[in-house]
Amino acid sequence: MVMAPAPAAARTATDTALAPAVAAAAAAAPGPLVAVDGSEDAIERLLDQITALKAEHKRLEQQLEALLESLSAAMASGQLDPAFSHNDWSFSHSAGRLSYAYPAAVEQIERQLKAAKEAAIQQGRATEKRGKPFWTIRPPTAQALPF
Repeated sequence: MVMAPAPAAARTATDTALAPAVAAAAAAAPGPLVAVDGSEDAIERLLDQITALKAEHKRLEQQLEALLESLSAAMASGQLDPAFSHNDWSFSHSAGRLSYAYPAAVEQIERQLKAAKEAAIQQGRATEKRGKPFWTIRPPTAQALPF
């Protein structure tokens, strides 16, 4: 089934109007919000709910990011410790993922290893492993990532 996208203005207005209600319903609902019975209406409602929740999630993430920056600034100025509790919530600051820049000789070995791995795949000597399935859902303005 191919579904035509809604006009951008209608989608934005719908997402804005429905997002808080759908988010509240999702938080209260123990199971799926829509029973998928195979009908186009049920699938349409399911997709509308998913996109509304994703839009609300993105908005909340943006708000949270700004608040976390303020929290980091308060920690940097000495107003907060790197680990503390507030209203039974634990807060712990992490410095970020550590990575390394390697010398050219190590980079060369890494390129050789990657080439050997690719050769093993091409020759059928590597066994395939697959992670947990997942959905990627992006808002209309997001740039598509090359897959």
